[in-house]
Amino acid sequence: MKTNNKLSKILMLLMSFQTILLGVFFIFQILRIYYGNNKTFTREICAQYILEILPIIILWILLIIGTFIYFNITNFKHKNISKISNVTKQINLERICPKIIDENVLKQLNSLKKKNIIAMIILILVVLISSIMGLCYLLNTKHFDPAGNLSEQAVKMSLHLLPWVVISFIGLIIYTLYLEYNAVLISNIYKEVIKNNGKKEYKYVANKKIELIKLIAQLSIITISVCLIIIGIFNGGASDTLQKAINICTECIGLG
Repeated sequence: MKTNNKLSKILMLLMSFQTILLGVFFIFQILRIYYGNNKTFTREICAQYILEILPIIILWILLIIGTFIYFNITNFKHKNISKISNVTKQINLERICPKIIDENVLKQLNSLKKKNIIAMIILILVVLISSIMGLCYLLNTKHFDPAGNLSEQAVKMSLHLLPWVVISFIGLIIYTLYLEYNAVLISNIYKEVIKNNGKKEYKYVANKKIELIKLIAQLSIITISVCLIIIGIFNGGASDTLQKAINICTECIGLG
């Protein structure tokens, strides 16, 4: 089980790294088109630049398929019992845990839960500050001159916004990892209480009608979406949309 957990974490880290790497290469290729002999974003040119990073795209797709197959095989071997997070385990233990009377135990729990709230407030502040800094740049008309070099303006905007996006993303990762770490400590307290005092019964009663309606709604939306996409491809709608997008970029905005 420990080996499976380690392999799962390694696969998820590889997926994250490969996704970020692919995004960086896409941005690099876009910048190359911007500065490459005044080329425009035509279908042929985009295909040419995408082919240059095709091995990275193929590796990313294979990694997704491999990860999907691995998790499904792992779940099948373990009787389809899916892995749950430490936070979910904490919630499940809290449901079956009897009322805690010991004041010291209550203080420990309240202290850990307060830390979770503080961490959430810090994350909200980080995201809020990052959003404000990004909006201040976007709303400042001095940074966008229609008569200036639009490609340089786009690069400057990307360089200004990217650090704030990265800060928010890293903050979210740290917050998630902290919740998982704290959930282990809280779960251990609940386990000790249950061990000493037994557990109370908890039954989750699902409303079958509501679940059925949700399932039907989800399947209907997916089916309608797929049908509309197929119809759009066959009647030339996808090609028209692509051509309009190219015209907007190369003629109206002037990226070409």
